[in-house]
Amino acid sequence: MVLRVIYCGICGSDLHALRAGGLAEGAILGHEIVGEITALGPGVRGFEVGDRVTTLSAVPCDQCDRCEAGMFRTCRNGWQIFGYTGVPGGYAELLLTHSSIIEKVPDETTDIVAAFNEPAIVGVHAVRISRMRPGDTAVIIGAGPIGLLVLQAARLTNPGPIFVVEPSVGRRQVAMKLGATACFDPFNDDVAGFLLRETDVGPDVVFECAGARGTLQSAIEWVRPGGQVMVPGVNMEDDEISPLAMVGKECEIVGSLGGGELFADVLGMLSRGLIDVEPMVSRIVSLHELDAVLQELGTPECDDIKVLVAPGQDG
Repeated sequence: MVLRVIYCGICGSDLHALRAGGLAEGAILGHEIVGEITALGPGVRGFEVGDRVTTLSAVPCDQCDRCEAGMFRTCRNGWQIFGYTGVPGGYAELLLTHSSIIEKVPDETTDIVAAFNEPAIVGVHAVRISRMRPGDTAVIIGAGPIGLLVLQAARLTNPGPIFVVEPSVGRRQVAMKLGATACFDPFNDDVAGFLLRETDVGPDVVFECAGARGTLQSAIEWVRPGGQVMVPGVNMEDDEISPLAMVGKECEIVGSLGGGELFADVLGMLSRGLIDVEPMVSRIVSLHELDAVLQELGTPECDDIKVLVAPGQDG
C-alpha cells in the first residue's frame, strides 16, 4: 500500500537518534504519519484509494507467526520501525506501508489531529500500564509531546495533583493550559523540596518523558518509597543511575514503548477531543526546511513542542 504523506510529526526519538549517530546512510526517518492512500497492494481489503489513514510506527515482516498475530515488537526477524531498520519513513512525499498497521481517519477528524495518533498511543499506553490510581500524585519530567500527552492521559484517570518539570518557559505554559497542577524549572526550582513538603513521602508515580541524561536518576530520587517510575522517554546515550537509591526505595522502574492494541481507541479519543493536540503544534514545515529544523529542535533556546512536516508544502 502506498500513501501520499500529508503530515509527519518530528519525534524526539528521531532527534536523539540523529545526535547519537548510528543511523544507516540514506535513512529516511519519520513514523508519526497521516496520509492518503494512492495505491493498494494485492489482496488488500477494507480500504480504497483516497482514504485518509494513520499508521503505526512499525511494519510486520510478513514472515513469522508473531507478526501474523500482530506482535510486531517480538518479530522473529526484528521489529521493522520506520526510519531505523531500513524501512523508509514519513519524511517523504510517498510511503510504502502495510494494511495491517493502518486505521482510517474519521471524516470529522482533521489531518493535524490524526498526525498525533502514534505519539498519543505512547502517552496513553504509559498511563494505562502504570499503577496510577484515582487520587495519586504524579510528576511528569519533560513537557515535550510525550510528556504533554501523558499529562492529558493521566488527567482522564481522575488523579490527584500532577506536577510537570520542564526547563522551557513556553512548554511550561502549555502544560498549565493542558491541566498541570503546577510546573517547575529543574534548574532554578527546588523540585525535591517542594515534592517532599507537598506529599510527605514523594509522588506515587513519576513519568520520565524527557529522555535526557540524568532525568531517570531524578525520577528515582523523587518518587516515594514503593512508588513507580515509568519511562516512555527515549534516551539513546549511556546514562548512570544509583542502584542504591532504587533498591533503598524498593521502587519499580518500567519501560514503556507503545501500545499497538490501543490504535483504534486512541484515534477515537483524539477524534472526540478527549486529548487536545492543537496547543502542541508549534509550526508546519516543508521537506526543504527539515534539515535546519532538526538542528534547531531540542536546543536550550528552542521552545517548539511539536513540529509537523508537510512533504507536499513548498519550502
